[in-house]
Formats: sequence, C-alpha cells, structure tokens
Amino acid sequence: MTDMTDMTDMTDMTDMTDMTEELNVLDNTATRCQQLLSKGLYTNAGMPPGEKATGDGHFWCGKTQTIYGPDDKLCDAEHCTDAARSCYETT
Repeated sequence: MTDMTDMTDMTDMTDMTDMTEELNVLDNTATRCQQLLSKGLYTNAGMPPGEKATGDGHFWCGKTQTIYGPDDKLCDAEHCTDAARSCYETT
C-alpha cells in the first residue's frame, strides 16, 4: 500500500492561483438591442444596484436563437449596441 503522506514524488504541480483569469467588465452605458440575450440576464436578476454583472460573455439573438442576428452578423455586447444594424430594436 502506498503512503499518501509522502507527496515528494508528485511532479508538475501547478499553483491554481496562476490559472485564474479575470473577465473584462463590459461598458454598460450603451443601449443594447432588446433581442440580445445572455446567461447573465438570468443569473443577475434582482442584483442590488451597483453590483457588478456576472456572465460568461456568451450571447445569442432572441430572434434567431443563434450567435448571429437576422442580418447574419455576430451578436455580442459590442456589436448589438449599433442602432444602424437593420435588426436593432429598442424598448
């Protein structure tokens, strides 16, 4: 039976703190298209004012249910604030 208290033979142990990354917080001042959806919309519901939004950065279009809008362009927090897009909707 192997003695588990002796860990000196373990190789290539990585410090887990070096493997973490911070997510960039998006500028929330631009008005996003009403059809832009993300997991953060559901997980952040009811958060107190001033709390930072969380999410994984993955977005999809409510009309197409894909990562592309009806104009065949990518849906994300950057591109779906452009009111010049033919599919852009406001409230």
